[in-house]
Amino acid sequence: MDHAAPNTLTDSQRDQLNRILEACPDLPTARDLAHEFSTIARERRGQDLTHWMTRALDHGPPPVQSFVAFLQNDWDAVVNGLTLSWSSGAVEGQVTRIKLIKRRSTGRRRSLSCGRWSSLSRPEVRTAEPTRDRRPAR
Repeated sequence: MDHAAPNTLTDSQRDQLNRILEACPDLPTARDLAHEFSTIARERRGQDLTHWMTRALDHGPPPVQSFVAFLQNDWDAVVNGLTLSWSSGAVEGQVTRIKLIKRRSTGRRRSLSCGRWSSLSRPEVRTAEPTRDRRPAR
């Protein structure tokens, strides 16, 4: 699978990218696998994941193989996330927003409360008195 360099690259940048890809033998394969996985995720083609994983395990560099092993830990969730059109992202976003609001309001209340209590319970500051010999006189 041959991916053209993005149109945003200048000719010198494209040449430099090609030199880097030639110098690192695993990089073109890793790049191709990353592009393919990105397409599977973007287009929600979870059914293609098994073929991609086989290819990644057989030909991918060790970091890609490690990523595949990680995906296999929760296979059903990964396939559903890459296949189903619905998502809990909106709900999770609302939960995060509510937690943030709660933290902010609790944080303000705590800081006022703690500040008030610390000032009420703070011991008086006394100036140091000269030390005296407290032994009884003989």
